[in-house]
Amino acid sequence: MKFPSKFAFKLLLLGLVSLCAHAEDNRIYQTDPLGNIQYNKPSHAIQKDGRIIETDPLGNKQFHKQQYQIKGDNIYQTDSVGNIQHHQPSLTTKK
Repeated sequence: MKFPSKFAFKLLLLGLVSLCAHAEDNRIYQTDPLGNIQYNKPSHAIQKDGRIIETDPLGNKQFHKQQYQIKGDNIYQTDSVGNIQHHQPSLTTKK
């Protein structure tokens, strides 16, 4: 199979890689009072390692905004590189 050009192949490959990168994260979206998802507002991405990072409406991660880390039943505030800020209050989840 021959591709039209090397540029088209690189563009296709880049698109597939970017789709795979976004597929790893779960997303939390804002909703209106009726339960409709507000795609035009910021959301949060939950990574496999438990980090929660705010994203803009286009899905770009906002690493300069407050982040959180889920560890067990606790949710901790972290800095921009993911270090837990133990001097900040944490949240606990109940089952």
